[in-house]
Amino acid sequence: MLRFIAAAAVAAAAISPALAKDKDTQVVDPDKKVCRFEAPTGSIMRKRVCHTAAEWKLIDSAGTTQAGQMVGRANTMGGPGGTAQ
Repeated sequence: MLRFIAAAAVAAAAISPALAKDKDTQVVDPDKKVCRFEAPTGSIMRKRVCHTAAEWKLIDSAGTTQAGQMVGRANTMGGPGGTAQ
């Protein structure tokens, strides 16, 4: 049983990069309308939000940038309470 699990893990690791590469090379029309379902903060009801592929790319990159900035600020503050160590 343990050998089967190990073999499955190795197979999954070998297949994953190939699948990721195919996804990255897929050409998407920047003007194509793409809809996503999002749950606004404080709500359990999902809302359909539609933008073009180019707009989603900008939204996603802005979110990634903001998250990185928040993590950077948290690291410079030194932890809970903002006391640098």
